[in-house]
Amino acid sequence: MPTAASPGSAPVHPSAGTQLNQPGVVRQAPTTAASASPAPAGLTENAVAATTTGAMAGASAVQTQAQQRLNRLLDAVARQEPKLRWAIGDRDDVTTVLATDLASGWIPPHVEIPTGIKLLRPGSRNRPLDALLGETTVTAAYTPGQYLPPEEDAQPTQMSIRARDTPEVEDLGWELAQATKWRDGLPRLAHTLAKAASTGTGYLDSEVELLREHLAKVATKVLGDYPDHVDTASVGNWQLLATIDALIRGEKTAANYHFAWFQVLNLTLKGEVHR
Repeated sequence: MPTAASPGSAPVHPSAGTQLNQPGVVRQAPTTAASASPAPAGLTENAVAATTTGAMAGASAVQTQAQQRLNRLLDAVARQEPKLRWAIGDRDDVTTVLATDLASGWIPPHVEIPTGIKLLRPGSRNRPLDALLGETTVTAAYTPGQYLPPEEDAQPTQMSIRARDTPEVEDLGWELAQATKWRDGLPRLAHTLAKAASTGTGYLDSEVELLREHLAKVATKVLGDYPDHVDTASVGNWQLLATIDALIRGEKTAANYHFAWFQVLNLTLKGEVHR
């Protein structure tokens, strides 16, 4: 008796067809899509180089603009007082600082400060001019005798008194009166006008005119001795006269600035402050 076929078995003869007697279809697993061909090394390197060059060009343009801005601001300041050395720089905190080495960074009263510039706070410092600026990203400097473009060829620069904003001096009027009383090198008129300007009492135009003559005289002396010699006492007298003149003009911020500097440097001169 013939042996029965095993249940569920299928013909395995290679010529076995389908139920419709059509050739059997052999199904194959789908092949993995070919990976993308890598870009030629030359193209990749060129793209990286182009990106790097573009970034460098952009950074260079920004640096150039920053330098041009500093040069313009520095020229505007140096034109007002070309006898002094000046330095200006941009810091990492996006502030622009200006300094001169006349008296630890104090800016004389006849020099207007461009808008957007920060000045050093009153303090006794014994450092080179470039070091007064602190850490900077871009700088510019001026030395007496250096070429300055004519003002008519320069871009107009807006000035601001806010740069001289410093912590308020307590009892400014009283302190000023005390500082100008019997001080060597100051005319008696300085003390008289100091009290008048602080209290709001009257004074004569002729007195103010005489005060400004003394102010110009001490400025000429200090600048004439600079840079070989800077007489701290004369600088102090300049600061006191500048304080009085600022009060007469109604410029309280400037008066506070000049007197704050006087206090710090005068205390240092007396040995009461050591840095």
